[in-house]
Amino acid sequence: MSRRYRTILLPVFLFTAVSFYFVSQNHYQLKNTLSYATRPLWDKDDGPSNIIPHFFADGMVADENMCKLHNWKPRENTKNVKVLDAILMSSELDLLEVRLNELDPVVDRFFIVESNTTFTGLPKEKYFDKNRSRFEKFAKKISYRFIPGPSEHNEAKAWDVERDSRSAMHNFIRSHITEFPPDTEKLVIMSDLDEIPFAHSIMLLKGCDFGQSIHLQMRNYIYSFEWMLGLNSWRASVQLWNPLSYYRHSKSSENVLADSGWHCSFCFRDISEFIQKMRGYSHSDRIGGRMDYLDPARIQQTICRGKDLFGMLPEAYSFSDLLSQMSLTPITSGIGLPQFILLNPDRFRFLLPGGCMRETPKSTSTTGAVAGGFDDLER
Repeated sequence: MSRRYRTILLPVFLFTAVSFYFVSQNHYQLKNTLSYATRPLWDKDDGPSNIIPHFFADGMVADENMCKLHNWKPRENTKNVKVLDAILMSSELDLLEVRLNELDPVVDRFFIVESNTTFTGLPKEKYFDKNRSRFEKFAKKISYRFIPGPSEHNEAKAWDVERDSRSAMHNFIRSHITEFPPDTEKLVIMSDLDEIPFAHSIMLLKGCDFGQSIHLQMRNYIYSFEWMLGLNSWRASVQLWNPLSYYRHSKSSENVLADSGWHCSFCFRDISEFIQKMRGYSHSDRIGGRMDYLDPARIQQTICRGKDLFGMLPEAYSFSDLLSQMSLTPITSGIGLPQFILLNPDRFRFLLPGGCMRETPKSTSTTGAVAGGFDDLER
């Protein structure tokens, strides 16, 4: 072979080898980049289609006039209506405290279910059970159930474990329904722990007859109340419980009440919680073998920049939303945030605009569960 051909083939070979290595190392991310970048062309949001305007001002109560604003009739006897909040607990102690303080004035019973593993089977603490004293003032309203998690780590079964956890919550609610008089109307809040309805939204739904089911449109934040993705969270719902009801996190109605809560994803106090969730929740496959994604320094930098932890494009259904969410603008206003956070700014600085720096109180492992604190786990 002539020197000329060798000169040409060498860079071609090197380019091919480098390209093959890059694709093999990043095939999951490349596939998702192509999928998410073209989503507006082939997919559409399957959320509720009928957005109900939401009216509220400080001092308003759920009376006949307020119901009329929403084209609903007032309930005949609100004393006969009980509100139940069903919560699947992972590790979010801070958001749980914010949620309980926000909803305590309007919720009659909090159902909390937790496990000793993540959805992927990684061991974790029973966070609520270990920290019951922190929530002592709500103890009379809390019904708690522990469910053992999978005995081994298996990412492929994460969705099955999540489904089983929701079934456990469904059975837990059903087992307590008989405690209420037969003529009691029971409104069940079906939302993930980080999907927190406004107390006044629940007050409205308790006082007005909205029908059998309604979704709650929420302000969608990531990491803290500094980075807002938009009003694109809708899976939380409130349902009038009946014999055919079941606990769900999917569409149950075409109706959604506009701007009715906060959804704060990955809103954790310390880096170890981020790593635990990235490795333990149903979308853990987004890591795609890139263990460098779990590097604490990288996670901290990503939080302060408002970027995606997995290096993925936003899950948007229009190109305008895609572009706007790719480059988020930090929010400087603290108006309309949970009151409990604003009353305790020193404790919850990490959730406020400008508070992106996180704590690292525990040694952190990128190959296993968070180190330390697992000696008393029930297996």
